[in-house]
Amino acid sequence: MSSRVFMGEELCHDDGWNKAQAHYTMKTFQAMMVLCMVPRWLRPYIHWILPPCWIVRRSLAAARKQLAPHIARRQEIKNAAVARGEKSPFDDTIEWFAQSGSQLPPADCQISLSLAAIHTTTDLVSQVMIDIAAHPVLFTEMRTEIIAVLSTSGITKTALSNLKLMDSVVKESQRLKPILLGWRRQALADATLSRGIQIKQGQKVAVTSTHMWSNENYNMAKEFNPYRFMSGTEKTSSLVSTSPNHLGFGHGMHACPGRFFAANEVKIALCHLLLKYDWKFKDDVKPEPVAFGMAYVANPFAKLMIRRREAELDISTLNC
Repeated sequence: MSSRVFMGEELCHDDGWNKAQAHYTMKTFQAMMVLCMVPRWLRPYIHWILPPCWIVRRSLAAARKQLAPHIARRQEIKNAAVARGEKSPFDDTIEWFAQSGSQLPPADCQISLSLAAIHTTTDLVSQVMIDIAAHPVLFTEMRTEIIAVLSTSGITKTALSNLKLMDSVVKESQRLKPILLGWRRQALADATLSRGIQIKQGQKVAVTSTHMWSNENYNMAKEFNPYRFMSGTEKTSSLVSTSPNHLGFGHGMHACPGRFFAANEVKIALCHLLLKYDWKFKDDVKPEPVAFGMAYVANPFAKLMIRRREAELDISTLNC
């Protein structure tokens, strides 16, 4: 789904590219975990001899090779358009990077976008599916909302924002299982916190996100309440809004800039999944999230039983 927006219709259906970017993303995070165990001063040298880093470099080379013929073909089409006095027919991130004067190889730009988009979106959708399976009543309620909204408005930004229950469900899943358990920062200047704690310039600090599970901030905070954000004020209740008490997308100047795109992407995926499939836990036990250092991910060993169903609404026929 991300590739459709990032790279256009042709490349988003290219199996070779999709495999290349998925492989690079997976191997990069594996290499990062290994490098995090190495002293910082040693990393610029040791990465040349670490096997996980070899794999990442080979994966990037494969991605560049996979993308090269597509870039050449696009350039021919653009040149032909210019010769006819027309604008470039492309409107995607490949074109945006080119127009910005980026000197990086196109594959490097695209693989970096994939690195930021694939694992986070996949993780959030996976956790929402797990939470829905743990609360089966949501299947009917969310499908009813999807049909009511999309049948009249199509798949538009306005329609997606009107999926209030879905918005609340996703935000609640993200509250109980954020992608990170904390945020690390380095002080740019001396600072004194409200409780008198002094932080010197250059010191590194970490701020936990687990206060989202505190009863001081939310009623019955450790319980999954799919309706929690339906009756709140619009300013703080929507999925894309951030606050000190909900750090799913971060907060402040470093809040995720792609959260608006990600929110719509997740909702579209859930519309397809809910209308086309039923699912439940294989062992009738909800798989708990797994912590890897500061990362907190949907259980990678979770198994769901999925069954195709007849959709009440054909999403492919709706206006976008």
